[in-house]
Amino acid sequence: MAAARFFRQRAAARSGLTLANLEALMQSRIAASLKSWLDTDPPPAAETGLRFGYGPSASDLLEDVRAAALHPPQATQAEARQFHIDYNAGVGLEPKFWREAALDFRRGAIRRRIALALTSPVGFGERVFSFWADHFTTTPKSYQAMPLQVSLTDEAIRPHVAGRFVDMLKAVTLHPMMLIYLDQNLSVGDHSVYAAGRTDSGLNENLGRELLELHTVGLDGPYDQNDVRETANLLAGLIYRTGQGTIYDVRRAEPGTETILGVDYPEDSVAEIHRLLDNLAAHPATALHLARKLAVHFVADTPPQSLIDRMAEAYLDSAGDLTAMYEVLTGSIVNRSPVPQKLRQPLEWIIACLRALGVSGADVAALPADLFNRVIVDSLGAMGQPFDQCAGPDGWPEHEDEWLAPNLIAARLVWARSAPEQILAALGRQIPDPALLIARHFPRPCGPMVTWSPRAETVQFGVASVLCAPEFLRR
Repeated sequence: MAAARFFRQRAAARSGLTLANLEALMQSRIAASLKSWLDTDPPPAAETGLRFGYGPSASDLLEDVRAAALHPPQATQAEARQFHIDYNAGVGLEPKFWREAALDFRRGAIRRRIALALTSPVGFGERVFSFWADHFTTTPKSYQAMPLQVSLTDEAIRPHVAGRFVDMLKAVTLHPMMLIYLDQNLSVGDHSVYAAGRTDSGLNENLGRELLELHTVGLDGPYDQNDVRETANLLAGLIYRTGQGTIYDVRRAEPGTETILGVDYPEDSVAEIHRLLDNLAAHPATALHLARKLAVHFVADTPPQSLIDRMAEAYLDSAGDLTAMYEVLTGSIVNRSPVPQKLRQPLEWIIACLRALGVSGADVAALPADLFNRVIVDSLGAMGQPFDQCAGPDGWPEHEDEWLAPNLIAARLVWARSAPEQILAALGRQIPDPALLIARHFPRPCGPMVTWSPRAETVQFGVASVLCAPEFLRR
């Protein structure tokens, strides 16, 4: 308290005000800012777009999600499986060619993700899509699986972001990429026909564990190790075959009845697996788990429990309709706080930077490959979020402490000082004046930013100071 008073006294002396007058002025400005938010219902559209999208926008948030669900896939599952076959046939003769061809799918996915986010009126739909892609995290373990990763996000996740969670859950759980990532092909029921007389096979719990722990009822859900094992036994017949996709081999299934969360599943069949997924999606623990994750991602690292409860209730009342949750999420009174609550993760921050700089989706599509790879693909890795290369199935960390390491913040500073000029030069444009950038992006810019960013030594440094300001790093 003494230190804070000392700095206020020094600021008052420099401004020519008495300490009492300075404190009164500060309080009046804070009160005016809060009143302008709290007296508005719903919150001002520009601030709502800034918090839930990539920049200020008055566009309808739920309509934005519905539009995001309609984009066609970059690669279908059939195309991805054919690439897998072709890769295996050709990599021995031309390894460099086929590895580059596989990497092109990943680079194309990054470019498309950013282009769609910039094309969207507000970007909430693309942020929702990225959230679910992270919720169902998979990482290609080989070059030939890279197109399957694109198919998972584009075909199993995107079409369902405005629909029912159970449909997304089924599409993802049975997708070849998820089976490959969680080593489902290695899972065989201990007493199955396939295991008879073999010593090199057994049950793999990966898919069963992540289905319960991460994808549905959550780590704090009402399950135990026996539920994990029983879930793995029920899933044991699911495997991926390169030329066929996902198939069910009953010879690998564990015979007998599995009991999961108190429900019996007596048959060995895909239909029984679908019944399990139906029951998990409808479980109250799943509603709470999904609501909490959405609130943490979009609102605050520690969101109000009341918001989580209301979102979970909306999910259950609507039979798992995700838009019912989004409606509660975006309409909550907690979003009227004028104080930014969440630190933007690297990919979100880069997209917000490009949007503020006036870069469009068409511009991103037109950037030369070497420049895009250097300033986007490589930079994401330097900032700690290499695209589709999360270290574990639990996805990217949410708490801001994980993203505030000195080297990660330094990487953002380096990017902000050089990448905007390089990108805009490639598009034949000048870097914007910092004052214009502030006026275009911030409905309520703070005093220090307005005063000092336009006075930077160079325009480049002024723009960098805006993009790395606390008000821009957070939303």
